[in-house]
Amino acid sequence: MTQIDGGLDAQQTGDDSAHLAAIRAISHHVMDRYRAPLCAYVRGSRWKSFGDADDLVAGFFARRLDSLAYLQRWKDVGVPLRRWLMNGMLLELRTLARDQRRQSARENSVDPAHATSDPELSHDPQAERAFDRAWARGVLADAAARTAEELTSEGRETSWRIFERHILDGIEYSTAAQEVGVPANDARAMSRMAAYRLKRALRAVLEEEGIAEADLDRAVEDVYAAALGN
Repeated sequence: MTQIDGGLDAQQTGDDSAHLAAIRAISHHVMDRYRAPLCAYVRGSRWKSFGDADDLVAGFFARRLDSLAYLQRWKDVGVPLRRWLMNGMLLELRTLARDQRRQSARENSVDPAHATSDPELSHDPQAERAFDRAWARGVLADAAARTAEELTSEGRETSWRIFERHILDGIEYSTAAQEVGVPANDARAMSRMAAYRLKRALRAVLEEEGIAEADLDRAVEDVYAAALGN
């Protein structure tokens, strides 16, 4: 059960204190995970002139996460959470654009009914790529932190160190092996084990995001590609 699932279950019990605690916990979780991707979405979009991205995203969170109803609808619809929130941010921007057009129409003595359509306010591929890249880096960092903690708790922090040095820093296995005092062949095996654990942790994070079991392998590859900007 994910943190969001637990919060929604608390709501259904009718326990007001548990419900309020769930709202706070879930709100913090969603904001921590999605603040940066949604800000990247706004900054990378044609609507960045509407205002400061941080302020726009904060306003979106304030309106959507003041209860669990918005996330309950997400669970009912069954789409990945990142798409649900991106679409919600798009709706927020479209509403803001409509209100600005109506205000401008009133100030210029134009019938507001003639100022409610904006065909350009559909999806924005550039903004979506910016969102996906920031989101992918966030979930990958989360999975990496979980993996490092797990391996450290098992006394295998050396395996994670070798993986980091080879994969992230780009050094040769022989150099990484010398740094930690293990044979080069052992270093390769230790790094492969760490990579497997990272993929497992990433699958768990993605499952929490609402990715279907059948789509997890593809989603893992998409995260790696997006995080690298491919």
